[in-house]
Amino acid sequence: MSTYDVDPSAIRRLASGRRAYGNLKDEAAGFIRDAIVSGALPPRSKVDQDEIADTLGISRAPVREALIELAQKGFVDAIPRRGAFVADVTVEDIEDHYEVVALVSGMTAKRAVKRLTPAEIAELRRLHQEIAATGDVARVRALDRRFFQLITNSGRSPRLDTILEFLGGALQGSFYFDAPGWAHNEAAYREQMLGAIETGDVLAAARISEEHVRSCAAVTIEHLRTRGYWGGPARDASRPAPGTAIGRGGPAPDASRPAPGTAIGR
Repeated sequence: MSTYDVDPSAIRRLASGRRAYGNLKDEAAGFIRDAIVSGALPPRSKVDQDEIADTLGISRAPVREALIELAQKGFVDAIPRRGAFVADVTVEDIEDHYEVVALVSGMTAKRAVKRLTPAEIAELRRLHQEIAATGDVARVRALDRRFFQLITNSGRSPRLDTILEFLGGALQGSFYFDAPGWAHNEAAYREQMLGAIETGDVLAAARISEEHVRSCAAVTIEHLRTRGYWGGPARDASRPAPGTAIGRGGPAPDASRPAPGTAIGR
């Protein structure tokens, strides 16, 4: 099997485990996003619209809409008259992404410490304890998100919230929760952040928030290196190899990226 041949078993595994969405475009976008993050669609491989549509049992129209959305978020490069290709992410891309998130998160944390109510602080402690008591990974991720979202919301800055929401949907930040070490990393920084909030230490909260985000970059980069994402040998045989693609075609041609929203052909 060549690097870009189809792996039917990978397609079936992804399709059988896909999440339920409100509409077909979101379903297709979620499926393609998961395929990219898991490595089933490796960097620079072509995303075949017909194959995705057949796999999900839907028409090409929602798949095309999904690819336009994913191009806007940096998951794929849309090449006019050639189709959509999985974006190639570098170490520097990931570091830059998380550095911006870190700076904004630090600003939000400063405001949150000053504005969190006693009831909200108690809720943070409750969430942290509930996370420690559950062994369900999906539940841990959902509660962890709620924990940090409560801190962000307490900063009461719609502009900063909008920036973080936009950055949170980018490809560079999407590999973190696929890394084996994410849960341990989150637990360590939740405890530190909670301590700073409960003591009202504004500067410590900002520092911990920034360190937390930068640690996400380190975990992500190590995970992708271990997986062989950048061409080296994969060191964890339990992960799917980058060559188990669900798309067809060779590497993306060398061409500048079109503006977001460019129409995508096959």
